[in-house]
Amino acid sequence: MSSQPAEEGPTREFKGISKYFVMASGISLILWCIAGALFTIETYRFRMVFLALVLLFMLLLFPPSRRLSRSKLALAVDVTLASLAVISIAYAVSDEYYVYRSTIPNLYDIIFGAILLIVLIEATRRSFGRAFTIIVLFFLAYMYFGYYIPGPLSHKGYDIERIIGHMVMTLDGIYGVPLGVAASYVSLFVVYGALMDAAGAGGFWIDLTTSLMGRGSSSAGRGTVLATALLGGPQGSGVATTMSLTPVLWPTLREAGYTAEMAAGLISAGGIGAVISPPLMGAAVFLMMEFLDVSYWDIILMVLMPTLLYYVAMFFMTEVEARKHMFRAPEISAPSVWYVLRTKGYHLISLAVLVILVGLGRSPATAALWAILAVILTSFLSRDRRDWLTPRRLLLAIYDGAKSFVSIAVLLTAAGIITGSFTLTGLGLKISHLIIELSGGVHIFVMALAAVSAIIIGLGLPITATYVVCVPIIAPALVHVGIPMHAAHMLIFYYAVLSEVSPPVALSPSAAAAMTGANAYQAMIQAWKYTLPTFLIPFMFSSNKLAANLLIVNSELEGFLIATGVSLASLFLLATGSVGYLGRDLSKLERFVLIAAGSSLAFWIFSIEALILYSLAVALVMGRVVHAALRKGARGVPRDRIS
Repeated sequence: MSSQPAEEGPTREFKGISKYFVMASGISLILWCIAGALFTIETYRFRMVFLALVLLFMLLLFPPSRRLSRSKLALAVDVTLASLAVISIAYAVSDEYYVYRSTIPNLYDIIFGAILLIVLIEATRRSFGRAFTIIVLFFLAYMYFGYYIPGPLSHKGYDIERIIGHMVMTLDGIYGVPLGVAASYVSLFVVYGALMDAAGAGGFWIDLTTSLMGRGSSSAGRGTVLATALLGGPQGSGVATTMSLTPVLWPTLREAGYTAEMAAGLISAGGIGAVISPPLMGAAVFLMMEFLDVSYWDIILMVLMPTLLYYVAMFFMTEVEARKHMFRAPEISAPSVWYVLRTKGYHLISLAVLVILVGLGRSPATAALWAILAVILTSFLSRDRRDWLTPRRLLLAIYDGAKSFVSIAVLLTAAGIITGSFTLTGLGLKISHLIIELSGGVHIFVMALAAVSAIIIGLGLPITATYVVCVPIIAPALVHVGIPMHAAHMLIFYYAVLSEVSPPVALSPSAAAAMTGANAYQAMIQAWKYTLPTFLIPFMFSSNKLAANLLIVNSELEGFLIATGVSLASLFLLATGSVGYLGRDLSKLERFVLIAAGSSLAFWIFSIEALILYSLAVALVMGRVVHAALRKGARGVPRDRIS
């Protein structure tokens, strides 16, 4: 499991002793996280040592740029930077009074704190490029120059000593909740996903999907949605799911009639849903768990219905589109479902262990550790010895997990600078007040502004970073107009995920396009098309308090079923209107009626105007169904009898 991968360049290639040293640093990082889950380690010490290992491994593994990937001078500089970071943290760990001087740091505190911040910002640049780094620098500058900013966003300003003390010497800065989440939870789930891959679980999910695909005109599209849903949950990464499935699904989609751009868009759109798919999901959900102070099981229940609705919306889109374009049924020789489950079904055991333990109230870290143990043991049930997690393959898989995890760790550490600036300056409440004023305090307008803000911010940032930036500035405004806190966080998280399908970044569509030979920009547009109805799903569980309780908490069965039915009807109308086909091509007016009716259902607008739209939409749908049935019946009757 991971967040969206970083925009990092190539990693360094090491040989000899240096190779083993780098591997040891990566494996040590994961082992320290496991130790934190098994034993009680003082919070400051645990997080400081964790950050030291992260920066050491990061700076050794990733060069400053692609051009300098083989430069010995650049390596020497990086070793120096890593050493300075480790020394700075060692200084803090060795001084028992260090944390008590946060408001009045001494000279050495300031020097070592400044060095640590500089090294962290450079690691951030290497992990996630310039966009996120500029945002981090902006918040640092905002804390210092706040006095010079006119208007409601102004504040008294803070000097260097106060900023460094708050950011480096307290649990409100880089050692705050985001870093704690990375060290305590995300690391273990990333390792679990890496071990699942090493044990051959990816092949199991692909075989299971192929056996369930079917032989209809929409089978290729339906199978793609099913494959991304099944594989995405255990992986928790949009790009990883996309890259795993594209080589397998692209030939089938091409045979069915999909263009390279359509295939790349469809696979990546399904892959992006992995970030919200239980049980692993992305790193942001662990932050949500801490921010809301709820259990991991509560988070799984919160995302369950939005995830199902996401894939149901894609299913509707692919089904309608397949009939419009008359795609061909794929010719696939697949094993039976029973054979797949009998030979590879043991991969489900670790997932069952994870879900059961979380459901019983165990911590995510404990559940992840037992799931990791289950993966190791069940790997020896494979008929292929290459899937066995022997000690050597186990260490290699842990090292691969460390390489996937280190960028997420840097991201979450740098996110502490952003959250720390909010706590120090009160910026979040100021921006929330502006949103409320701009929207006039109208519920639907606040939601629309929140959605647009999250999507725009997410265009240049990874999902977790988008969530971290948006929560302090958007959630208070949503809560102010009556949206429950858990629904507000879910809305922000959902739109942070959906921002990944849109240009200019859109890592998953870009990765899929590279593998199918498609135009990257057109692949992004296709991904946006397939997810179009899903952009209204957050309104379904945030439009009123009743909807939020039903679709996220699932507290009342009768109301939950009603809400689910309304949501499914909305998604079907939106998908049909978006594709523009219902038995035959629809006119612009017919498409408008369907989209308007679906949108009003999504907003839970029960008014005379909405009822008229529903009636028109239902009449249109029923008319098309009856028309199709009559045509089918007519084709089955001899001509002389028709006359």
